[in-house]
Amino acid sequence: MQRSTRWLLVSCLLLAASSVAAQQASREPRPSLISVSAQGEVQVVPDRAYLVLSVQTRNVSAAAAAGENASKQTAVIAALRSLGLTASQISTQSYTVTPETRNDTGNHTPRVVSYLVSNSIRVKVSDLSLIGKIIDSSLSHGANQVSSMSFFESNADQLYRDALALAVRNAKAQANVMAIAAGGHLGGLVELNSAGGQLPSPVMGNVRMATFAAQETPIMPGQDTIQASVAGKWVFVPNE
Repeated sequence: MQRSTRWLLVSCLLLAASSVAAQQASREPRPSLISVSAQGEVQVVPDRAYLVLSVQTRNVSAAAAAGENASKQTAVIAALRSLGLTASQISTQSYTVTPETRNDTGNHTPRVVSYLVSNSIRVKVSDLSLIGKIIDSSLSHGANQVSSMSFFESNADQLYRDALALAVRNAKAQANVMAIAAGGHLGGLVELNSAGGQLPSPVMGNVRMATFAAQETPIMPGQDTIQASVAGKWVFVPNE
């Protein structure tokens, strides 16, 4: 019985000490924090491109339209290979055979009058100086549509990491300025989070293309911006 009483007394004393310590900790002032968000940007000129080149043919016979299309697209691919493009850089994007109909006068039943065959290939270009030659050669060998063109960066992931590192440096520099202006200096880092970013998407917006007689088609890839954002918190330490 005496042993149980002693254990109960010790437990009460420990609980009381713990409660006092918690109260003291709660009364201790929390450190002031400086919260900032910042952005880093990296400017880069694209070094890769994708082209979608199409051959469209039309005939009253689906087989005839498809045969003419195959002949022209084969010539286009051969022309691209002669420019140094490998088979892995050329792939079929789409192939469609579409009946074209017309309603005769007085008859609302549509009648097939021709067939449109479209064969599109996707070309990955690793040497941007070849784009003009690729377009001109394709058009001269049977292609009749440049469906799309897009530019991108082969090392976009590394460029994003560079932008992210710059965003962190910018955030710390801002926090340091705020700390000095507030009469103190910057303490340790408490929290740091990536707030997202922006990688350039392959879009037509950067394309500037014009065709001149007896001249190679000039292509200008322009410049992309890769962005990264961070949010951070540092301890503010007042000067003594």
